[in-house]
Amino acid sequence: MKVFISVVSHDHEELISELGCLAKLANEPNFTVVLKSNKPVSGDNFVKYLESNDIHFIDESHLLGFGENNNYVYDWCVEKLSLTDADYFLILNPDVYVNVIDIFELIKAMKSNGNQLSTLNLFRDNKFESYDYCVRTFPSLFDFIRSYIGLGNKSIIDKRNVNAPLEVDWAAGSFLLFKASLYNKLEGFDSNYFMYCEDIDICWRSITLFQEKPVFFPHIRAIHYAQHANRSIFSKHFFWHLKSMFRYLTMYYKLRSPLRKKENEKCTKE
Repeated sequence: MKVFISVVSHDHEELISELGCLAKLANEPNFTVVLKSNKPVSGDNFVKYLESNDIHFIDESHLLGFGENNNYVYDWCVEKLSLTDADYFLILNPDVYVNVIDIFELIKAMKSNGNQLSTLNLFRDNKFESYDYCVRTFPSLFDFIRSYIGLGNKSIIDKRNVNAPLEVDWAAGSFLLFKASLYNKLEGFDSNYFMYCEDIDICWRSITLFQEKPVFFPHIRAIHYAQHANRSIFSKHFFWHLKSMFRYLTMYYKLRSPLRKKENEKCTKE
C-alpha cells in the first residue's frame, strides 16, 4: 500500500518552502508527493526546493481548474509511478500542514471503519483552537444566498459537538483522502467545475453512485493556513463561484427528485 499525495501550486512556492510539510511527507518511504505547477513557464520556481527533496514535479498543462489539475496528477501517477487501486490518493492544499503519523492514523481509521473517502479535523491555528469548518451538509440555493448576504451558512457542521467518526455529506477539497479505487471509479473530479464546488460534486457522486459517504475523523488533526480569495462581485473568483454554484444546483435538484421518490416508495412499502 502506497500513499500518493497531489499538491497543486498557484504561486505557492514561498509558502510551500516555509511550511516544509511536503519535504517531511516525501521522506516517508510509503509516501509519494507529486507537486504540480499551475502557472506558465515563468511562474513557480521550485528548483532549490526540489534539489534537496524527493518530490516529483509536474511543470506542464498549466492554467487548469482545481479538479482537472488533480485528475492530471492522478493519471500521471498511474502512468509514471504505477499507482494502483490498492493505493491511497490524497488531495492536499499547499497551505495545509499535516504530519506523517496523522495520515497513517487516518488510513488505519479508514480501514477499521470500512470506508473509502475521509477527511480529518482541520484547524486554522497552531494551538488547534480555531476550527476550519471543512465538513458540511449539502447546500441548497437558500444556503448559498444566506452565505452571500452575510446571514451565515446553515450547511456548516459544528465540529465542537463531534467526538466520534461521523459520516458527512461533503468535505472540503483542502484535504480529501481517497482509496484510489474509488477515485478511479468516480473518474476523478468533474473538470467542468473550474474552481469551487467540485469537492461538493465528487462527494455527492460518491454517495449517489457508490453509497460511499465521506467520513470525518475528529481526533486526527492538521492545520489549514487558509488564504481565501476575494469574492467581491467584481472579482473573477466570485464569477467562478457563481458558475460552479449553478452547475452544482442543477445537478443537485435534478438528482434529488428521483432519490426522494425512491425514499418515499420505500417508506410506503414499510
